[in-house]
Amino acid sequence: MIDLNKLAGVIAAHMTQASGLEKDKTDQLRYGLEIILGTLIKGALLFSLAYLFNVLPQVALALAAGGLFRLLSGGAHCTGYWRCLVLGVTVYLFIGLAAVNMANLITLQWYKAMAGILILVATACTVKWAPGEVPYRAMARREINTFKALSLLYLFLWAGLILFFVDKANYSLYLAALLALAMQTISFTPWGYGLVARADGLMAKLAGKGGETSAFIEEVALHPGNFDRLDHSRHRH
Repeated sequence: MIDLNKLAGVIAAHMTQASGLEKDKTDQLRYGLEIILGTLIKGALLFSLAYLFNVLPQVALALAAGGLFRLLSGGAHCTGYWRCLVLGVTVYLFIGLAAVNMANLITLQWYKAMAGILILVATACTVKWAPGEVPYRAMARREINTFKALSLLYLFLWAGLILFFVDKANYSLYLAALLALAMQTISFTPWGYGLVARADGLMAKLAGKGGETSAFIEEVALHPGNFDRLDHSRHRH
């Protein structure tokens, strides 16, 4: 399997040498290239599969809603790029397929009731846990409050779009956006960290890597009650 870190490092080294950049800039360039390459691979794979399953519009809108919400609210990650790729692609394909099938089973009135409940739950979770804790990085209280406020504003924006414009288009699209917001909300709760840790460990075992996961997500997975203490410990006064 391709080592994305090494590939980005090789490209960064060649670019640094060819452009005459200082060698201490190589790591910064490698990091940026790794993000770009990872995003391109994930996007190409996700949209190709979504096209094959005939859920491309639903997946695209779900990614727009959930992806931007994730940038603001944070959340659990796998400990390796390829495991993160598999989990992310699986989740968004599931959202697209679920939205198409659910749209044929529930009425518009039921959809609006479900949307209202999910938005209220997502709001409560955002107030309680967003932005999601990340390892090796402490956030100042002001930064936490800023991202929490932006997450809530973003959530309310989509709530308005989902509830008031759903009858003007195929509502499987808005259902996909709603499910994406719900899945992203789960990802920054203690239960989300636990689920991702278990999925990460399972994929690592299947790949023959011994099922290692980071100490951080193991702590949240095994002791969800400690999440609030972890949450308080990140505040720097």
